Amino acid sequence: MSIEVRNLKKRFGETVVCDDLNLDIEEGQLVALLGPSGSGKTTLLRIIAGLEVPDSGSVLFHGEDTTGADVRERQVGFVFQHYALFGHMTIFENVAFGLRVRPKATRPSDKAIADKVHELLKLVQLDWIADRYPHQLSGGQRQRIALARALAVEPKVLLLDEPFGALDAKVRKELRRWLRRLHEEVNVTSVFVTHDQEEAMEVADRIVVMNRGRIEQDGPPDEVYDHPATPFVLQFLGDVNLFHGRLGHTPGSPAGAEEVAYVRPHELQIVDAPAPGSIAVTLAQALTVGPNTRLEFRRQDDGSYVDVELPRAEYNALRERLGLKAGSAVHLLPRHVTRFSNDSFDPAAMI
Repeated sequence: MSIEVRNLKKRFGETVVCDDLNLDIEEGQLVALLGPSGSGKTTLLRIIAGLEVPDSGSVLFHGEDTTGADVRERQVGFVFQHYALFGHMTIFENVAFGLRVRPKATRPSDKAIADKVHELLKLVQLDWIADRYPHQLSGGQRQRIALARALAVEPKVLLLDEPFGALDAKVRKELRRWLRRLHEEVNVTSVFVTHDQEEAMEVADRIVVMNRGRIEQDGPPDEVYDHPATPFVLQFLGDVNLFHGRLGHTPGSPAGAEEVAYVRPHELQIVDAPAPGSIAVTLAQALTVGPNTRLEFRRQDDGSYVDVELPRAEYNALRERLGLKAGSAVHLLPRHVTRFSNDSFDPAAMI
């Protein structure tokens, strides 16, 4: 089932949460709506689901306008952040619920329901806990059951709102991989909301980056990360160092135009001698966490700080070769620089 969003507008009071949005989602895709709190991503998801009504614009499923259709008519499965399982029902009955409440004419037989539930529990790798209750399950298990319940009604579209937000980091990482594998098996058009950049990059076929009710960029994860369309996208997708017009001039840009140069911490090389485009710095501190070391340098010209990140083994080799320690004077040489005009830089957009 393909999804088309056309000229969608929605505001709550004076706050615009969907500002003339247009979006096409192809059948079978797994798309992440990524952005900070208040960017409009959850409202967009709820409008697609039929849980919110837009002020104007339309939502089409497979070319058919469903803007005014009731949520029950849209054949949408919805998974919430906090599971929303029925505590008084067994896991089996939770998954079976959507099938049991169908009108009698379309309700499957008890045997067909049982077969479907066991098939789904096996799919989410929890067929051995059918007789348990939600309070007897871990957070990760409950979220998988919530997903099985959403799939039970055979939705044409699966929508997930911060599905792993309430889980700890390790469980979240495991479920991200599991969701990716599950999507490849069921192949239902899926849209999920997240503010976690790593989650979006790891799971989605496409990332739609939202900010202030608008779509800043839409594309495959690698394209969005490697070729950000705006400073907001660049800064939201990972750490970055900002240099206001201090890393040279971009060929072809207008004379006198001020630029902001952006360099990610892992794209800075530490060298012991000045080179074209390098920056003189002094090491302030180094912090090793697991396999990586993060270094904080202070610029010798203006006193601002620059972050560098590199593998621990590379840091150890540099420390031995250069005698690198707090107070050491070295140079940083960018491997890759992304530039935008100074006019496009908006610090408030990151709040």
